[in-house]
Amino acid sequence: MANNLPTIPAFEAGTNPSKSWRHWREDFEDYLEALRYSEVPEKTTKTALFRHLSGEELKKQLRAFDLSLMMVVRFLEIKQEQGEKFTNYYSRLRNAVVECNYGESQDYMLRDKLIQGLLDKALQERLITETSKKARALQEVVSECKTAENSKVQASVMNEKLTVNALKNLKNYRKQSINN
Repeated sequence: MANNLPTIPAFEAGTNPSKSWRHWREDFEDYLEALRYSEVPEKTTKTALFRHLSGEELKKQLRAFDLSLMMVVRFLEIKQEQGEKFTNYYSRLRNAVVECNYGESQDYMLRDKLIQGLLDKALQERLITETSKKARALQEVVSECKTAENSKVQASVMNEKLTVNALKNLKNYRKQSINN
């Protein structure tokens, strides 16, 4: 669509970015109308024109938003892997949450995601129940997860020792039975 219509100026946030955005968007919509692009069904043409006219400041902000959104999605997809120690899982979450720009909500988001991605479903249910009754700090939840994992390891070691001792006792019993 060839035209002689001058382009609108690039977006500038100025001292009041919200107001500047509202005015620039109105100018952009008027520009689309004047060019008859508002009648074009393909969004790609309008999107390309938007990117072309938006200016570097807005492009930087949009790219930063896209990157931040991508980091949030990556963070939210993290789950504890089969056989992964809790400390490794927690470390992966801590590293990922930093990129999400949650600000003051970071510890709450980390706590909730930590609970949501746990492999130990019994522990997960208990933490959800307890946290819904009384808000718990991130460090309390981390401590409880570490304790639960350590308890499982100790129980496994004890069961192993019991099994080994039981086999030794069975072997000794059989020897005694044969000798008698």
